Amino acid sequence: MADRTPVFLRGLVSVLEQEELGVSTATSPAEMRDLLGKGPEIMVVDVRILRDDADLQAAIAARGIPLVVVVAPGDDAVLDLVEDGVAGLWDREGDVAELRRVLNGAQTGAPVVSPEAAAGLLARIARASEAARGTAGRLTSREREILQLMADGSGNRAIAEALFISENTVRNHVRNVLDKLQARTRTEAVVRAVRAGLIRLS
Repeated sequence: MADRTPVFLRGLVSVLEQEELGVSTATSPAEMRDLLGKGPEIMVVDVRILRDDADLQAAIAARGIPLVVVVAPGDDAVLDLVEDGVAGLWDREGDVAELRRVLNGAQTGAPVVSPEAAAGLLARIARASEAARGTAGRLTSREREILQLMADGSGNRAIAEALFISENTVRNHVRNVLDKLQARTRTEAVVRAVRAGLIRLS
């Protein structure tokens, strides 16, 4: 278990140890990496620590260790975390019963989000969808065509051949689509466009 707030971490550990759970702790990414080498069954990590080390989440995933992320109320990172495949989300202001439920879900392979974290997740999805809908009028007809072909699974070369344009032109259009939809990846752009009703999956 890792958290940047030592007092919070100490209190949480004392509660979990009452349930006869063995808990090792960390307060920094470096200490987290040391714990990784000990082969923990599950990791519960403050989202702020993940932000301090961009490669830490990937390192945890590479070892196949379920990751539960502790988030603050209203944290905008929750949607990104879910898309990255974390095993659970727990709001740091939630109760221990909810944490236990999230931990059980993570251990059984059924991701669970605590109600408080879910509220933030739904709000983020709503904002993302609204932003995508607002983008609808700014997408050119060519960008819509390319977005639909992306949704159909076409790569840049296939899109270029289908529309009789160069791959460089396709890359420029794709970059514009990602910018307008405020998406980091092609997959995220397609998901946001589908949620906003801009395109349909065939």
